[in-house]
Amino acid sequence: MSKEKLFKDIEKKLNKKFINLKENEVILREDDFDDGKLTKSGYISLKQQSDYISVNEDIEIRIPKSYLPNFKEQLEYMATKELIRIKKDIRDSNWSAAIFFLTGLFLLSLQGFTEFFNIKIINDIIIIISWVFIWASIEKRFFDLPKLKGRRINILHILSSNVYPYKREEEIIEPVSESEFHE
Repeated sequence: MSKEKLFKDIEKKLNKKFINLKENEVILREDDFDDGKLTKSGYISLKQQSDYISVNEDIEIRIPKSYLPNFKEQLEYMATKELIRIKKDIRDSNWSAAIFFLTGLFLLSLQGFTEFFNIKIINDIIIIISWVFIWASIEKRFFDLPKLKGRRINILHILSSNVYPYKREEEIIEPVSESEFHE
C-alpha cells in the first residue's frame, strides 16, 4: 500500500469517526490546567487551535466543567499580558522602520555633502548599503507589522469566544494509536 493511499484511508477513517466535530471548536484538556488554573501550555494550545478559525466565526471553547467559573478571568489576564507585549513590539517595529528609513535616506544623500563620497566605488557601496537600510524599513513596516497585528486579532478573537463545558465526559477525544488506523 502506497503512502498516499494509506494517508487517504486514515483521513477517511478520521472523518467517519469524528463526524460531529465542529471546525470552530477548541477543546482544552485536563492537562491544560494546573490547580484549577489555565497553564501557559494550555494557553498556547488554545492560541494554536484558534489560528485555524476564521475571525468571522465564533470560537467555542470546551473545557472541563469544574474550570468554568474562573476560566474567563484567567484567560483575560494571560491575554492582557500578551497584548501589552504585542503593542510594545508594534511600537518598536514602527520606530525601527523609521530609523532604518532615515538612515537609508541619509546615506543616499551623503554624496551631496562631500567630494569623497562621489568616488565611484565608495558611492556604489554607499548606495547599496542605503538600499539595504531602506529595504529593512519596508520589511519591518509591511511584513512584520501584519504578523503582529494578526496575533493581536487572534487574541481578541479568543477573548470574544464562548466557553462551554464538555458535551459529555465520554466525548473527550482521546489520541488514537497508529495501529488502530491499519485495522
